[in-house]
Amino acid sequence: MTRRVQYTSNGGIDQLHLAEAATPEVGPGHVLVSVLYTGLNPLDWKMLQGGRFGTVEGSSGNGVDFSGVVAEVGSGVEDFAPGDLVYGGLPKQAQTGQLLIEDPADRLDRVPRGLGIDTAGGLYITGRTAMSGIRDLGLNEGDTLFVSGASGGVGIIVAQLARNLGARVIGSASQGNHALLRSLGVEPVTYGEGMWDNVRTLAPNGIQAAYSTQGEDEVAGLLDAGVPAERIVSIGAGPTVAETYGVSIAGEATARRDDMVWLGEAIAYGHIHVPIDRVFDVDEVQDAYRHLLTAHPAGKVLLRFPAKPLTDEQRAHLR
Repeated sequence: MTRRVQYTSNGGIDQLHLAEAATPEVGPGHVLVSVLYTGLNPLDWKMLQGGRFGTVEGSSGNGVDFSGVVAEVGSGVEDFAPGDLVYGGLPKQAQTGQLLIEDPADRLDRVPRGLGIDTAGGLYITGRTAMSGIRDLGLNEGDTLFVSGASGGVGIIVAQLARNLGARVIGSASQGNHALLRSLGVEPVTYGEGMWDNVRTLAPNGIQAAYSTQGEDEVAGLLDAGVPAERIVSIGAGPTVAETYGVSIAGEATARRDDMVWLGEAIAYGHIHVPIDRVFDVDEVQDAYRHLLTAHPAGKVLLRFPAKPLTDEQRAHLR
């Protein structure tokens, strides 16, 4: 038996609870992963609420991001072996002690040497979303990019990718996260009243592109500020802004299969920094989501599953 986070009806965070579940049976081509960490994303909360993401019937698992250790492989699997450190994503399934991956070629990658197993556990949604968006922005060296939510899970990766491409980045964040952004070469502004005046002061010649993690009002504000619609990527305002305003909504769904390999190695080599804001035990899942949605965390919030200690060889791999 194993434990998993699940819910039996759509609604708020209080619907999430731990339940006993049978350990999955490993068939041909399958990989069973003993999960160590799972990353929390606002998308999980949207799925929990239902709406356009569908209504739960019976019970549903929760979470997408995960990292862990391969426990067992089925016949025909050649790319993975028991003991491998791996990471990936599986919608509405990841928050469980034993996770069955039926399509490992599409869902699973080895953790590269130097990438922390905790960091890897929170990369799938934010990493793929950021990679897709930065590609769609088509940044040029010397462009000024505005990133909202620049200290959040997606924004902090986008901001650093843009800096590495030679762009100047202005990022909005709560005051408490400004020092972190400055350490990454991002010029911070505070959310709320007066923000756009501060942006105009920092960039009197305008901003050439924007990555918006907030609602439709922010998209409208960026257009009013003179940012071309084709140079705006929006991931927080819903799909209708693409038709209404002509902006891009490039997100996780348009990522490439090799994006996670590239990003994982970039983090391992120190070119991208992904901070861990806080790690909760899986028993604290409701508190973890409340923290994610209300505390303006810098970087990732994770759930940790109890597991056997890593071997010396596995620990050496992570250094």
